[in-house]
Amino acid sequence: MTLEGNGCIDAGSEYCPCYLAELNSCITCARLQGKDYCDCNWCGVCIYQNYHFLNLKKRELRQYQEVKIVNKEWLGEKLIIFSLEVPKGLARQLKQPGSYIFIRNKKYEKFFDIPISIMWVDEGSSQIKIAVEIHGVKTKALEEVDDSLMIRGPYWNGLFGIQDLKASKKERVLVVARGIAQAPAILAIKYLMSKENEIDVMIDKGTSAVNLIKEFFDVNILDENVSLYSDEGKAKLANALTNNKYDLLFIGGSDYLQDKLKGVYTKFKDRMRLVSTNNNEICCGEGICGSCTVYDLNGIPIRSCKTQITQKD
Repeated sequence: MTLEGNGCIDAGSEYCPCYLAELNSCITCARLQGKDYCDCNWCGVCIYQNYHFLNLKKRELRQYQEVKIVNKEWLGEKLIIFSLEVPKGLARQLKQPGSYIFIRNKKYEKFFDIPISIMWVDEGSSQIKIAVEIHGVKTKALEEVDDSLMIRGPYWNGLFGIQDLKASKKERVLVVARGIAQAPAILAIKYLMSKENEIDVMIDKGTSAVNLIKEFFDVNILDENVSLYSDEGKAKLANALTNNKYDLLFIGGSDYLQDKLKGVYTKFKDRMRLVSTNNNEICCGEGICGSCTVYDLNGIPIRSCKTQITQKD
C-alpha cells in the first residue's frame, strides 16, 4: 500500500494557524507553503486569511498543566490505568476518537513527555482514563506517581481513517485490537455506539493479558484469546470478514500487525472501510521535530502527528 496525506487534523481549530504557517510549511494551505496560488480543498474558514488577521502570527500553543490523579489502578505487573481530573473544556475536546495527550512525571523535564491515547471520557465529572504499559525509561518514571501528572493537549490524530469512522451510522463494525491498542479502540467504540452501530470485537490480549474492552461495554466478543500474529489469527479474521457483512474494520496494534491483517482486509476492501491506530513515533505533536515523518509514493514527507493518512494500493 502507498500513503497519501489527507489534510491537517488541526485545521480550523483553536490551534490553527500553527508554527508550520510561520515557516511556510502549512499542511493544508498552499499559500502558507510558499505558493502564489490557492489549491486547497479546505472547506472551513480560510487559514491564510486567519494568519493575516493574526498579523502573520500563529495561535497560542497547547499549554502544560498539572492535573490530579483521582485513581491509579495496576492491572498485572506492567499496566496502569490512570483516572485524571481535567478542566471541563479539555474533557469535551478529548471525547473525539483518536484523541491523545502528552503526559509525564512532574519531577522530570519535558524530554519525558509520552503521547498516550485517551481511553475514556466522562464529561459530567470532567475525568478521563488512560492506560499506560510500563516498558522504557519514560513509562518507568510514572510508576511512583500517585498525586498528579503534567499533561499537554488536546491532540487528535491517534487514528487514521477518522472521517470513515465518523461517517459510520447504523452500520456493522468489526473491531480488532491487540494489547494496549484496546485503549484507543474503547473511545472509538463509544463513539460508534452513539451512532447506533452494531459492533463485534476480536481481541488479542497481548503481553498485558487483559481484556479492557469488556470492562466498558457489553459488545459481542467473537474471540478474546486469539493470537493475531499467527496464521490461525489471520484465518479467524478472514473467516469473520467472509461470513459477516461489515461496513467498517478497525485495526488496533503495531505496524507489523497491521501489515499482516491488512493483507487479509485487501480482499474485502471494496465493501468495507478501514480505520487503524497511528503508531508512528510522535515526539512534539506539532509537526516540528520530524520524528513522526513518513513518505508518500513521490518521496514527499508527511507529518503523521497532524496529517490524516489515506492508504492506497
